Amino acid sequence: MNCRQARAMLAIYREQKQDPTKVPELEDHLVHCADCKEAYAQYQLVGERIRSMPAIEPAPDARQKLLQALAVEHVRFLQNAPASTTSIPTPVFLGPYLKDLAQQPARADSLAAFSTADTGPLPAIQAARPRRLRQTQHFAIIGLAASFMIVVMLGGLISLLFLANQGQQVVSLPSNPASLGHTEIAQADPAIVATQTLYNHVVSASTSNDTIYYSAYDNSSNWMLQKLDTSGDPNTSRASTELLTHPNTRPLIVLGSNEDWLFWLQLEQSRNANNKQTQQSATPTNTFEGSWSLKALYLDKSQDTTEKNANSDTTKPLTLYTDTFNKARVADWVTSPIQGLSFYHNHALVALLDNKGVSHLLNYQFTQNSIEKKTELATAKDQHVLTSPTATTDGYSIYWADEWLSQDQKLNSNIWTQQAEDAQPKETGRWAPHASNHTYLYRDDEHSFRPQLVNGTLFLLDSDTGSDQATASTTPTVQATATTTATPGAQASATPTVEASPTATPQDLNKLLLNPTEVDPTVQTPQIDANVSGKLLAFSASGATPETTNINDNEILTGLQSGGTFLIWQNSAKDFKMYDTRAKVMVNGINNITKGSAAFVSVNNTTVIWTKYVTPDASQATSDASNVVFNTLKWPK
Repeated sequence: MNCRQARAMLAIYREQKQDPTKVPELEDHLVHCADCKEAYAQYQLVGERIRSMPAIEPAPDARQKLLQALAVEHVRFLQNAPASTTSIPTPVFLGPYLKDLAQQPARADSLAAFSTADTGPLPAIQAARPRRLRQTQHFAIIGLAASFMIVVMLGGLISLLFLANQGQQVVSLPSNPASLGHTEIAQADPAIVATQTLYNHVVSASTSNDTIYYSAYDNSSNWMLQKLDTSGDPNTSRASTELLTHPNTRPLIVLGSNEDWLFWLQLEQSRNANNKQTQQSATPTNTFEGSWSLKALYLDKSQDTTEKNANSDTTKPLTLYTDTFNKARVADWVTSPIQGLSFYHNHALVALLDNKGVSHLLNYQFTQNSIEKKTELATAKDQHVLTSPTATTDGYSIYWADEWLSQDQKLNSNIWTQQAEDAQPKETGRWAPHASNHTYLYRDDEHSFRPQLVNGTLFLLDSDTGSDQATASTTPTVQATATTTATPGAQASATPTVEASPTATPQDLNKLLLNPTEVDPTVQTPQIDANVSGKLLAFSASGATPETTNINDNEILTGLQSGGTFLIWQNSAKDFKMYDTRAKVMVNGINNITKGSAAFVSVNNTTVIWTKYVTPDASQATSDASNVVFNTLKWPK
């Protein structure tokens, strides 16, 4: 069952006042889909608020005014109707109001017959007119009058529904569009969580509900993947739990997590492993090269992690992909074999590079504790790199970027998309309704970066600020190509290629520490696309319709990341900013992110997480546990 079917069933059972979780398929979907589970909770919240609201009663004279208006319209109908309609009796409930209407001085001559009539007034004799038209107008007018009263009475109810929507407060936005970029809806409330651990140099992290998953190394360069439960008293220091049976001597980088899975990049063995000085160095190298693996761990919360590792094979890490990262085969600006990860429903989109420098976009489908299927959506060669995959919660719209370095050493990027559309029935043979995937180049302006799908809206960075490039239209270029195929990767392989001869781009480590991204720059050098800046553009999830935001038109963004309902970035002054995509307003209170010393700033679903960079201390014993502090910010609160 997909999200679209689940939402439809939730709506049906809500109207029938039945419990939708009694359906096994729907109940299983709600267990594994956080978005539909949240929607179900919102439905219940709206119902509770409606049931708790006081009874809405119309004005005392509302009924009298409505019946008086109906009496006037009934009189007009009888005056203009042909004689054959006199057999239609006057409604009994209108009798008193017709008599009151007849006694009015201004209408006394024409309505004298109504003052004493008990069985209905006598009609005025006039020329016959089309019967159907007059009757239709008469009943339409009475229906409109009744509808008007219903709308008046429901006005307060509709306002309440807007208040209950997603638990948001109604925000009055300023009328001056230029000031919208400074409008703030609420004050975010960062939290601090401390833990005691032997691996005190944290380099990457992700969150899921009240759990932090992170990778760290000790002063002897032993790496470990750990989890930290943040529920309970926030002022209590708690211990971290190791997720691996043995430490790793090579870096571990957390890529992301959802309700059920944790993904990370594991470096297996360096190409220069014979260099003893590199192996014994207390400071990890920031150049990834050699064999690597894409790992995944099923997050079964039904039992303790130690017990699971000892008694269950299903909780052991799965190796989804293994290869060798060869710097000689990829562009010089590429520093990692994994170029992006995102989740939707029970799928994970992964952009990676193989040992030949070919870039792939893979779609992993999993069922509870196992990977069911792997599908290749796109490939790119000749120094082109696929990155930044993103998708709607149902997977009907998928986007990714195609980046390359031109001959003038300028980073370029186009955006591709795969859209699922309802297939058309065939003229012959059996046919069942199903979706068909269409893959095509969405934006080919060469300066569209970092697509992000948030709350049904596509956001992207347009790096063309008008300084050295021709002005580009904000309307997306959608090519209606007929590419209905089961292997859309074949279509995507037709990506335009550029024969580039890139040169090494020097990285200033001190400068990077003042501009933290998703990774610790002392371990993994951020790529040049992480520092791409530009203006924010917004479109519908299908990409067909431009949408407006309340972000200042002159705002230049860099380091764009997205959560479930918000965006976060740095402005030209390197200050962090947050934007709520539902209420379309800025969020205040994220200045706590220490941009001068943060090792990384990572976003996942409802949480932003960061920690300070800690310099390795070779004099400290490896066995001594030390304190690590995480900073988190949840939105919405």
